Amino acid sequence: MALAGPARAVEYANSVLDLGVGARALGMGGAFVGLADDSTSTYWNPAGLTGIKNFEVNAAEQGQQTAALDLGTNDVGSDYIFLSGGWTLPQVGSFGLSLTRFAVNGIPQIPNQNTCGTCPPPDQKGTFGTSDTGVFLSYARSVAPALDMGVTVKTLFGGTNGLQADPTNNISGNADYYYLGLDLGFKLKFGALSPALEGLSLGLNLQDLLNTGVKWSNTPTSPDESVTANPKTGLAYTLPFAYLEDAHTVVNLALDVDPTVYAPSTLIHYGAEVWYKDTIAIRGGMMQFTDSPQSSEPSLGASFKYAILQVDYAYIYYELTPIEYLDLTIRW
Repeated sequence: MALAGPARAVEYANSVLDLGVGARALGMGGAFVGLADDSTSTYWNPAGLTGIKNFEVNAAEQGQQTAALDLGTNDVGSDYIFLSGGWTLPQVGSFGLSLTRFAVNGIPQIPNQNTCGTCPPPDQKGTFGTSDTGVFLSYARSVAPALDMGVTVKTLFGGTNGLQADPTNNISGNADYYYLGLDLGFKLKFGALSPALEGLSLGLNLQDLLNTGVKWSNTPTSPDESVTANPKTGLAYTLPFAYLEDAHTVVNLALDVDPTVYAPSTLIHYGAEVWYKDTIAIRGGMMQFTDSPQSSEPSLGASFKYAILQVDYAYIYYELTPIEYLDLTIRW
């Protein structure tokens, strides 16, 4: 139901999740499974919650270019919010809770077009909206010096509002869906195995490993849509060079692979970020399909950190609708 996202839509209703979450991760092209270390890990890789030292909360807003949302005489508007929180209890583990909501309003409802070449177009029946809401509850802990594990239980629900019944289009009115799923995450830190591999980590998020499928209601057939598990994999590397440490600089490189969400194509995420004195950062990234390398979706981002506050910004160039994100994180 998302207006903008990776150039190809997946087959089930909760495809809004393919937008991703968090300005930091999105500014890196969505390459965050191996690097995840904050409360947005509830989505990217629950094992990353172990990176939270004490407590943190995060709030994000999204902006889309209104010109790209204008359809004829109808102004289509979107609303997005993402909230997350995480905390770590010594000897117990790390917990995370997130909520995301994406809604689109003002979508024109048009009856079937007349086949008569000289007939006037049908009148618009009005406008309607869609919404998707997701809630994520996660837990993670270190099971070995080199290995963290985590699990996310997520529920998604949504549908349409203001949709009028239209028998000619086989529409009975507003439709709703519900979904329950489970993700299992791992993060392997190679530096704990060998000093020569310091800074290298491998992440694996078995998205939708267990799920109920998308259950629809108030549709002509009220189907249950199947959801295929996606073993999203990420590799991250924090450059361990002494001259970077002397310059108070941290450089993170990341690569993620989505092998099944857009099958038969694979979506690759590339990302990099540079932190200076743990205060300011710049980052960039790109998403690219393996069967369409000439079509890529780049992103840029920046961060500023002061005391307990961190502000993150991301700009993502989707061909249909470029999107901006602004996050505020508080840690204590």
